[in-house]
Formats: sequence, structure tokens, C-alpha cells
Amino acid sequence: MNDYPVTHELGRIDVVTLVDTPALSRDIDLEVDAVQEAWPAFEGAFDSLQGRRMMGLVYGGNAVYRLASVRLDRDRENALGLDETTIPGGDYLRLRLRGEAPEVYGQISDAFDVLFAFANHDAERPHIESYRREGEVDCLVPISSHR
Repeated sequence: MNDYPVTHELGRIDVVTLVDTPALSRDIDLEVDAVQEAWPAFEGAFDSLQGRRMMGLVYGGNAVYRLASVRLDRDRENALGLDETTIPGGDYLRLRLRGEAPEVYGQISDAFDVLFAFANHDAERPHIESYRREGEVDCLVPISSHR
């Protein structure tokens, strides 16, 4: 098993541990055009993006992309009628991409290729795009325990 962090030309690869986190979501087809088209509508439906953590989840072996927003206290009523999901916790390899939007988003696929090459991948959990702010994305691949 590799020792982390590891430096790669796209960024540093670290192991991070997430906890199970409730979220609101909507599933769409896993096609680049569909994903790019769906994000503005998904984000625009919320009262505000202030305090929101937006994520895209991809479960191996199926053609579904899950748009997700970590549930906030103000989402208690789920007035938008979105699906309820849990962002699975556990150990993940993370590569944080930084750059100018929208160009940095074009590196996401390459980042996942790099992570999967390093990962002892846990196929039971999704790989995740975690949108931290404009121009900054954490790419996360679930791994079996690294300890």
C-alpha cells in the first residue's frame, strides 16, 4: 500500500475519512452533456447556495449520476421534493483540483483515472466529485481501509 500524501502533476493525493452524511439528491443519466445541463437547474432550485456542499456521486456499474447537496437545517421540510440519500462515509483517496472554471472541471476525468490507478477501490461506495468553490473540486475514490 502506498504512503500518503503522494504528489502528482494534477495535485496531491491524500487519504481522507468521511462520515455518513444525509443529503438531498436527484439522479440523472451518466452522460457528460446531461450532467453539465443538470447542475445549474439543481443548484438554482435551492433558496441559496450559502453554506451548501454540492457533490456528484457515481456508483460503479450503473449509468446514474447523483447530484447531491448535503442536507442543511433549513432543508428540514424538503420543499423541493428531492430524493433523500446518504453520502457514504469511510476512507477515500482525494485529489484536489484547483484552477480556473470551467477549465478545471475538464480535469475531473483525468483525476479519477489517476486515483483509480492508486486505489484499492471499494466498489460498494460511490466515487465523488465534491465542489468546494468555483475552481476547486475534490475528487474522491473510496478505498478499503488503508491502515
